[in-house]
Amino acid sequence: MKLFPEAVMGIFPQSGSYLVPDYVTLLKQENIPNLEELFSLRSTALEKETGSGDYIHKIPEKNMYPVLPMDAWQENALKAVKLGHSLVVQGPPGTGKSQLICNLIADALANKKKILVVCQKRVALDVVYQRLKEHHLSDFLALIHDFKNDRKTIYQKLARQIERIDEYKQKNNSLDSIQMERKFLQTSHRIDKIVEELEEFKKYLFDETECDISIKQLYLRSSPEQPTINLVQDYQQFNFSSIHEFKQRMLQYTHYAKQFLREDYILRDRKSFAQLGVSDLKEIQKFIGEIPVFIESLTEQMRQWVIVPLSWNQCNEWLENENEIREVIALLKDTVVHRYFVAMLKEADDEVSELWLGNLNRMIKDCFLDEGPEVSLPSHQLGAFQKALYQRMRARKSLYGLVRWELFSKDKILLRRVLVANGLPNTKHGYRALEKRLDSRLNLEHNLSKLRKKKWLLGIPSKINPAEINEWFEYQKKAIQASSKYRSLRGVKNILDPESHSGPDFLQKLKNLLELLTTIPQKKTQWNTLLTTSQISLLANHPEKVKELKPIVTQDFDSLCEFDKLSENFSDSEKTVLKKLFEAHGEWSGQELFQLFFNSLALAWIDHIETKHPVLRMVSSEKLQLLENELKNLISEKQTLANDILLMRAREGVCDDLEYNRLNNRVTYRDLLHQVTKKKKIWPVRKLIVELGEEVFRLTPCWLASPESVSAMMPLKELFDVVVFDEASQCFAEKGIPAILRGKQVVVAGDEKQLRPSDIYQVRWMEDETDEPELEIDSLLELSARYLPQVQLRAHYRSQHLELIDFSNEHFYHGKLNLLPDFSQLLEDSTPIEYRTVDGIWSNQTNEAEAIYVAQLVYDLTISQPDKSIGVISFNAPQQMLLLDKIEELFSAEQQPLPISLFVKNIENVQGDEKDIIIFSIGYARDHKGKINVQFGSLNAAGGENRLNVAVTRARYKIIVVASIQPEDLKVDDTKNPGPKLLREYLIYSRQISQHKFTPYRAVDPLSKTNVYLRQELVQNAGKRLPELEFTENKLPFSDVAVFQNNRPLGLVLTDDELYRQSLSAKDPHAVVPVLLEQKKWKFLMTYSRNYWQNPDRVIQEIGKFTLPLIKK
Repeated sequence: MKLFPEAVMGIFPQSGSYLVPDYVTLLKQENIPNLEELFSLRSTALEKETGSGDYIHKIPEKNMYPVLPMDAWQENALKAVKLGHSLVVQGPPGTGKSQLICNLIADALANKKKILVVCQKRVALDVVYQRLKEHHLSDFLALIHDFKNDRKTIYQKLARQIERIDEYKQKNNSLDSIQMERKFLQTSHRIDKIVEELEEFKKYLFDETECDISIKQLYLRSSPEQPTINLVQDYQQFNFSSIHEFKQRMLQYTHYAKQFLREDYILRDRKSFAQLGVSDLKEIQKFIGEIPVFIESLTEQMRQWVIVPLSWNQCNEWLENENEIREVIALLKDTVVHRYFVAMLKEADDEVSELWLGNLNRMIKDCFLDEGPEVSLPSHQLGAFQKALYQRMRARKSLYGLVRWELFSKDKILLRRVLVANGLPNTKHGYRALEKRLDSRLNLEHNLSKLRKKKWLLGIPSKINPAEINEWFEYQKKAIQASSKYRSLRGVKNILDPESHSGPDFLQKLKNLLELLTTIPQKKTQWNTLLTTSQISLLANHPEKVKELKPIVTQDFDSLCEFDKLSENFSDSEKTVLKKLFEAHGEWSGQELFQLFFNSLALAWIDHIETKHPVLRMVSSEKLQLLENELKNLISEKQTLANDILLMRAREGVCDDLEYNRLNNRVTYRDLLHQVTKKKKIWPVRKLIVELGEEVFRLTPCWLASPESVSAMMPLKELFDVVVFDEASQCFAEKGIPAILRGKQVVVAGDEKQLRPSDIYQVRWMEDETDEPELEIDSLLELSARYLPQVQLRAHYRSQHLELIDFSNEHFYHGKLNLLPDFSQLLEDSTPIEYRTVDGIWSNQTNEAEAIYVAQLVYDLTISQPDKSIGVISFNAPQQMLLLDKIEELFSAEQQPLPISLFVKNIENVQGDEKDIIIFSIGYARDHKGKINVQFGSLNAAGGENRLNVAVTRARYKIIVVASIQPEDLKVDDTKNPGPKLLREYLIYSRQISQHKFTPYRAVDPLSKTNVYLRQELVQNAGKRLPELEFTENKLPFSDVAVFQNNRPLGLVLTDDELYRQSLSAKDPHAVVPVLLEQKKWKFLMTYSRNYWQNPDRVIQEIGKFTLPLIKK
């Protein structure tokens, strides 16, 4: 037999071995009509999947039992599974898929569930097993690589578990389980409370529902130290989504207002021009010229009747008082009233009083009531008569006095005559009536004397005749009314003096003036359609203004139209605000006014939002820091408690509910122990599970196996609560489906950007034509992604340098991966990627010079860094074999053993491996004729770029690229698929890193609505304060601001910018990331936008204090 390198001999099963019986059974049962049904039945979630991918806030901490630390993305995936969802976990290289699987297993064990982990790659199952073994859980795990050869190991483990029942009981009884459970619940409850408060803070920090902008942005774009106006009554009328439009209108408005709202601008007081056109301009010009002409005509006509014509203002005043003037004319129709009126006009305004005259009129009328006044005596005799009457009335009080008065009084005859004249009897009653009449007469004379003292009262009646007196008072009343109304007309006496005119003449001129003035309202109404009253008055009083006004109207007409349109479009609140802004600032400067407005509006909304959500203020106290410290301690404490509880419950699953016979011998596990310990006729694993599966799964509730082993060992029914697939991108869909059917819930983990299943050495039945999309899908990952919700893992842990993952992060994962390198790694002088060139020749698909160089490199690294594992990757199989030969030859010649950890592979089969140092042998070079003729092989196939992605993400510490060409030598423009183009890009990238030229890729978040960040303010202001340091916001993508000195990192400043906003949970930036930073030896400072808004100088000082101990002298 002669063997050739191109051939591979082996024994392969004809039909996928033990998978076929499962499909035969499925075809017979016909329980699942289609794949949609298959995957939908794998969900036990009570709530419907929304597609948001956010599950992290839906499960309380008390229901979570992780034994390994989790980032937010892993926690999100774990909680999705806890909710009952089947899902696809997209886990790029190094993002902790195995860590997540370990926590899924731990959580299942803590809840006494059965879980199956399926993977075709042995190493992936070993990693999970070893990690859980470190937490003392391996006793409850069944790891199967070969269901035949591993049977003995599994049976021994089952027997050992049964033998340790008493030990498990003793351990559980020694634990204060109740106290531990209580402590776990208290810790979980407190974590929930703190996280809830932090989530509330984060939510309202970025919430935009109140005013269409987050309060964080308001903090960064306002200052309490800058001038403000009071917007308490108006701020809710403005939101920030429309503020740009308001700003544009304001800027336009202030541009015009500088001219048109000047105090001396002749058109400041005008009718709105908003709706006017060119024809209206002509009409305005016409009115401007017409007004002085009309006023001149009016004045000429007035001169016919008055010496001094009425001014325009007086004309308007007379028209406003037209009714009063007509009343004056009506009152003065009687010449007597006119005479009295003229007399009154000579007196001062306050001298002529209608009230005073009215009071006297009433008192005089009172004198004529009852007996009325005595009227026979002349006025000069009233005093003597009053005295005589008094003596007579006193004499009647005694008989002696009466006789004496009758015999000797001289006034006896006078009294009797007056009694007769007044028609009164000479009796006691007559004298009493006369006494009353005399009193009335005296009062009447007294009041009449008051009237006579007033010069402005003419024609006072001399006779005591009530009718005559009343008529006189009526005339005087009319005269006073006319006088009062006439006096109210300003300057009227100088225009038309009643003293110089007879009554009829005065009235006629008054009527003529009034009739003339009645022509004004019609004209004024016409003018007022386009001109204001003040403009009409200006032109009427100052005709010379016509020459000034006409050209200004023509020149500014269009601008005024635009300005008035702007003005009318402002709401009442906007007009109020503009007025306040001008009052505060004093001038119409648009940008300054808008800045004043924006600052005032922002501060008003900040006060509103903080009053509504006071949790936002806790960053300015020490409360947030206290909560963070407490949360970090609680998470660590809970993890320890979770591990203890997990072990306790796993042991309980073995020990609880054991059955005993009447002799107190244990019945449970009796048959199982016999089967796993007997030496002959040993049952296959499948039969053991079929017959005694319930007890088997109590002892080992978690199984780890390949798809074929699962089908071989386990019956086709739902044996497990959860089935987890790892590296599903490399598993054919048809190989995974049988294992899925053995679980109630499925988790499919993989990476769509890594290798798809390879069928190089397998035959698959493919129909020539098919319309079923499912049949065009190769991998289980792709198939599952069609039907199940997906979650992402984004935190990268494998690579210790940014440079090692940044290329894949940019070209394959669009910046979604987050890496936090160890601080010490960034201090190393050597570059994480080295680009080395050799003078190689491409011949027979190999490059011997490169192979010799790589072999020597592997040897040198093995000697100099024996603690580092090494992997060599080529781009084709011939070069791989040549590399292996050269390495073996060199180590043999040097009498050194090959490192156990060393691998030499090509890009087809390197997925799943990781090493400290990866060496690439590019191989491609010029041939003996100096030409480069490269086919690229599988790299140029559909999906070939995934092979490159896998290869370049295998290194933990360093990559060395050995090439015989420069990247530009590769001609890839005409290649069909992107693989070769990306290879050239990677070679260029590697060369740049090797030359210390590296700028990390930082994706722009499409959801971000702002370009204002706290980090920008800190970089700018901290750089000014500390010029010896470099503050940068782009050098390290895992930080907001990185502090460098002489191009060496010192520390980080974290903020509440985009990294904080994008965090899946508030627990991540407040607890998980700080702990990780401390573990990675980073010095860091956290600051918030509110602190900077409140006191920017203090924040910069805090950064100075933070950096001072870090500065290298």
